[in-house]
Amino acid sequence: MSEEKKHGKYLCADFLAVFGAILLLMLEYLKAVGFMEMPVTKDSTMLVAGRWYCLSGAMLLSGCTGYVLSTKKLSWHSLTSLLRLLYIYVVSSLIALLGKRVILDEYMTKEELLDMLRSFTATDTAKFAGMYVLLLLFAPFLSAAFHDLKTYNARLAFLAVTAGVSTLQPMLIFSGKYLLPEWCKYLAPFAGFIGGAFVRKYAKSLSRGAYLLLLLLLCGLQTAAVMYICTQRGILYYPQFDSMAALPSLMTALLTLSMFHSEKKADTSVHRFFSNASGGMIAALILGDTLIDFCMPSLAEYFPDQESMLSAGVVAVPIIFILCCAGGIFLQIPVFLLKALFGEDAYEYVDEEPEAKPVQNNKPKPIRKLEPIEDTPSSDTMHLPPPMAEKPETAHIPVIVEEPPTMHIPAEPEPEPEPVPEPEPIPEPEPVPEPVPERKPERKPAPVLDDIFEKKPQYTKGGYESKESIDELIAKITGGNK
Repeated sequence: MSEEKKHGKYLCADFLAVFGAILLLMLEYLKAVGFMEMPVTKDSTMLVAGRWYCLSGAMLLSGCTGYVLSTKKLSWHSLTSLLRLLYIYVVSSLIALLGKRVILDEYMTKEELLDMLRSFTATDTAKFAGMYVLLLLFAPFLSAAFHDLKTYNARLAFLAVTAGVSTLQPMLIFSGKYLLPEWCKYLAPFAGFIGGAFVRKYAKSLSRGAYLLLLLLLCGLQTAAVMYICTQRGILYYPQFDSMAALPSLMTALLTLSMFHSEKKADTSVHRFFSNASGGMIAALILGDTLIDFCMPSLAEYFPDQESMLSAGVVAVPIIFILCCAGGIFLQIPVFLLKALFGEDAYEYVDEEPEAKPVQNNKPKPIRKLEPIEDTPSSDTMHLPPPMAEKPETAHIPVIVEEPPTMHIPAEPEPEPEPVPEPEPIPEPEPVPEPVPERKPERKPAPVLDDIFEKKPQYTKGGYESKESIDELIAKITGGNK
């Protein structure tokens, strides 16, 4: 699935594209009513300011194109979008020319018809289709040139040079002569494209209130300058500002786009409504010019006064745009059938680079550490009150302790340890006298027979000793008397 299908489309770009087309149709309505021939007085200040704001419609369309296509890479969708645009342009131009021939009785030859289609002059607003064709052809190259410049100052200089060459050409006129060649003003859509890319990249630097204040200041200064010159002349003639390619028109369009800048995407019913309306916008521009010319006699009958007709245009032009836009969507039914037949993914854009979200806080977040609950606090920890009894269903959940960011605190001298008293000596146990084992009397070995028989009788006064008796001999032999 493509990126646009995932996140939707930019509501601000689709809404402002529709708004820019309505501004261009309002400009054609003012010309059809005859506002340029009306005398300029102080009462027509608001109408003059409104017309000068409508001149920024073309640059607003270019800026919305650059806002959307500035980050898209070259793909098959670029070719299919170009073919789709050419199909809408040819069919819408043929219908508009047929309406002029049937309703307004304008006759033209076949050669004139082909020349109008080739030069984008079938209607006064058909030239905006040519502007879109030019932007689609050069969009990849303009986007690559813009993003290759990496710094803010380089991109701002690129926008300033492009705007200076193209948008200053209608303003640098003296004695009826332009200082720059006329072809320079045809580069004004490129300046609008680059301006839209610049707004998407850097518009978040200021608030919406600041952009609104700058827009009101620019419109006020421009209207004051026009009224100062045109009141003296009596007619609305100021060629330095009276151009869609002038620098004030570009600045007005970019400030309007910056005021509605939003990076959010969605796919709601409101987004789909403006997305479909922007899809039929080219057909509405081409057909709307012819329909305004057709409705002008009827409006003149209901609003005979010019001032009332100018007021009615605030309601009539949006209605004409909606009708023509619905017709343009019906003309694209063959395109929708082809998309359903070959698959819609081949017709979608793919972002070249993702949008980086702004970092709100660059400070490192504290590290979270999971620590179990200790039953008995150690001696090094702070003395805290005992924790509340945990419920049995939450007792197994670890406590998340957020450690604050480390701070460098000078080390304090450690206190000297207190002397620890020596333990008292343990008295030694008294020795227990060991029992003396009883000694058995040793038995004398029995005399040997040789000792017995070698003993000779000793001579005494009474004569030799008498021989021992047999019993004594037996006792000696056996080891003693029994």
